[in-house]
Amino acid sequence: MDYFEMKIIYPPGTTNYRIIIMDIRITYTCNNNCLYCLEQTYRKREPFLNTDLIYEQIQSSRDINITLYGWNPLLHPNLLEIIWFSKSQWKRSIGILTNTFLLSKSLLSRLQDSWLTSLGYYFHRFDKSIHTTIVNGGISYAQLLCNMKFISTSWLHQKCIIHIHKQNIQSIYRDITILTTQYGIKNFDFVNYFPHDRPYELYHDILGYSYSENRGFIDKLFCTLEKFWVHATFVKFPKEFFGKFQNYYDFDNGILWQVWEEDIFRFWTGDVCYTQKRCSHCFLIDNCEIRNAEI
Repeated sequence: MDYFEMKIIYPPGTTNYRIIIMDIRITYTCNNNCLYCLEQTYRKREPFLNTDLIYEQIQSSRDINITLYGWNPLLHPNLLEIIWFSKSQWKRSIGILTNTFLLSKSLLSRLQDSWLTSLGYYFHRFDKSIHTTIVNGGISYAQLLCNMKFISTSWLHQKCIIHIHKQNIQSIYRDITILTTQYGIKNFDFVNYFPHDRPYELYHDILGYSYSENRGFIDKLFCTLEKFWVHATFVKFPKEFFGKFQNYYDFDNGILWQVWEEDIFRFWTGDVCYTQKRCSHCFLIDNCEIRNAEI
């Protein structure tokens, strides 16, 4: 059973923590084929997790808020029943992360009636060509925009997840303005790509970009976030990315609890760090045992 626990240090100044939200995977399938996706191997498994196992995980989370994820949870045939079950377990917050494929006004209404409280969706750029390139045969640009309008008219708490890469780094500050003013988004997750994994190898010319060469655009992104007073979390970015906006850097919540322990173990103990030397884009660089040992 795959799940992910978001933790915070509590009380402050101690090594104790409490779990504030649990992400529970319910699908191993997706209609998109995004270039940056790290989960290609999951498609070898069964496309949907067994409902009984999902219920077991929901029950074990007690009074913790949950988010259903797994590429596109809307594909799960028992999604509404899973949400209803979550509500029966006294969850105050029940969310899903999706690329919005299969979403409609009717389904959105049923999701709200089932006591779904939040919906996060993936966005790339307000550009049809770039969207088509990145999703690589998935949901159409027109359908995504249509679904975003549906969501903006709902009472659900909304979040937009944006993977930052070469194709959107120079326009992202403009996109944030549109997403905030026209779609009502006040909560963003920005995600960096892994520098040592297959997408980097295959699509580095499409995904890779220089922080220093794009410093002006990165600074505009932060200025835009501050202009509209939106909440933003940056996932898997090294300190170098933030420049003079270091207040956005959060190793605990932006990296440590966003990465599987086996990923960190693989980076730090395998040959990849010794042979490929992509430290400049590695989100672990600021707390890297190998780098510190070399220095």
